[in-house]
Amino acid sequence: MRGALAWLLLVALLAHGTGLANGFVYDDHRFIVENGALQSAGVGRLVLDPGAQTADSDRDVYRPLRALGHAFDARTWGLRPFGFHLHSLVVHLLNVCLGHALLRRLLPAPSQAPALLGATVLATHPLGVEVVGWASSRGDLYAVCFAMLALLAVLRTDAARPGAGARRLAWLCLAAALAALATMGKESAAWLPIAGFLAWRWLGRIGGAGVTALAAGVGAALVLRQAALAGLPLSQTAPHGGSALAQVAWAFYGTGRTLAAIAWPAGLSVEYPQTRWMTLGPAVWIAWPTCLGVAALATVLIARRRGRRTAAFLLAWVLLAWFPSSSLLVTLRSLVNDRGSYPCLLAAGALPGLLLAGRSPRAAWGASVAVALLLVPLGVQRTAVFHDDASLWRDALRHDPSSVRAHLGLAAAADDPEARQREFQAALDVAPPGSRMRGIAGARLGDFLLRGSGDLAAALPVLRESLELQRQHRDRGLPGPDEAATAGSLAECLLQLGQAEESDRVMQEALREQPGQIMLHVKRTALLLFRAERDQDDAARAAARAALEEGLARDPEHPLLRALQQRLGESPQPR
Repeated sequence: MRGALAWLLLVALLAHGTGLANGFVYDDHRFIVENGALQSAGVGRLVLDPGAQTADSDRDVYRPLRALGHAFDARTWGLRPFGFHLHSLVVHLLNVCLGHALLRRLLPAPSQAPALLGATVLATHPLGVEVVGWASSRGDLYAVCFAMLALLAVLRTDAARPGAGARRLAWLCLAAALAALATMGKESAAWLPIAGFLAWRWLGRIGGAGVTALAAGVGAALVLRQAALAGLPLSQTAPHGGSALAQVAWAFYGTGRTLAAIAWPAGLSVEYPQTRWMTLGPAVWIAWPTCLGVAALATVLIARRRGRRTAAFLLAWVLLAWFPSSSLLVTLRSLVNDRGSYPCLLAAGALPGLLLAGRSPRAAWGASVAVALLLVPLGVQRTAVFHDDASLWRDALRHDPSSVRAHLGLAAAADDPEARQREFQAALDVAPPGSRMRGIAGARLGDFLLRGSGDLAAALPVLRESLELQRQHRDRGLPGPDEAATAGSLAECLLQLGQAEESDRVMQEALREQPGQIMLHVKRTALLLFRAERDQDDAARAAARAALEEGLARDPEHPLLRALQQRLGESPQPR
């Protein structure tokens, strides 16, 4: 047992240890670097307020344990990436040990071979790199960790001596609490009670009381999530259009790609060809992954019918663990997310281990060594992709040259203004005409032309088109912060080009659609005040005061509005 754990820890360190030298990438900036709440907010706010878990306006992401973990790291290490990556690596190592112990206890004897092979796959598979090497994905680590602890607690419940009612109840309560913590790590842990039910009915390893405890814990956490998110539905608007066919096709596509990537981890990326999906439609992309997913489900049923209950259970575990990340529970913004595969790896690795069950221990060790020799180099290679933003998005472009997000990511990572403009322009060029992504790319390019290069004539048509496209593709039918920012940029460009009246019309229209967007009040006041000071315009000054009063009526203590109020009071009077 000790030798197996030492081996598993070694290969996990070999596969993921180089990530300790990596920096922050992509979502790490909004969840960690720019999120001041991590170093100031109390535990209650970090758990109950989604606004404290991110620096931007995305409030449908609820990851309280991730926020608490990030807060611990930020207050311990500051904003040095090493501490965040060390934390994630330690949790991964713990998961590998827990996975080995869980399979040894959960699966019918002899379980040594499937436990060793399953834990080896979890320790080394490159699909786990997004979770271990990307601090923003740590919620998946917590979800798997507490899910395995919950299952182990339930197993201890069933092992309690007859008549030990108080001890049994204590283990059940602990299992429920751990299941709740797993779901607070990430709502994808919702698969846990169903897996427990199958373990009860197919393996006879978990009783009905244990399944009830797991369901109670998950249910309580989901209720807390919905309360914190102020009633947002569990399944949000799909990024691909939202039809029932598209939603199901999206889920089947992700399931098929996941199963294929577990078996053959080649071509992994943070950006799969999403634009081609949206252009060609779900029917084109659903065929082979749907067949693969249906085949996997059929295999579960056939294995169960033929008495191969352990194999059926493990394959069902794989499908169940992926299901919450398949867009049917919580909508994803990408076709496939590798981090959603992390809960599947332990069971997927244990499946081939069943073929070695009951054979010589050397066979299991040989298979484990072979798996590590294959997967560790791939894990190291994948970890290098997450070194920084530039390496991440260059890799994404290698897999999908038409990726708008990858070009925008490279633009944000570039230090050279010419390189930034080149990537912004490339993002606009590859975006499908009339698409939402073209609107986003145009907004980024227009802002750069306006403020970065000062090319107002080039910025104006780009910002006009971008604002129109964003209005056409409003998420949930409502204007968003990106649309407000683009309206502000367009108004600023018009004002600098001498079209003052049209500039203010743009701002007034944006405010009619989003009267509660305080930054629009700030922007309109600032533009009117600039116009008043530049042109010595009494009417513009009066309009600026009126705009300021409207903003202060909504947020009397907003610091930017207060600063503008002071500036209006101190500004020289027009001649």
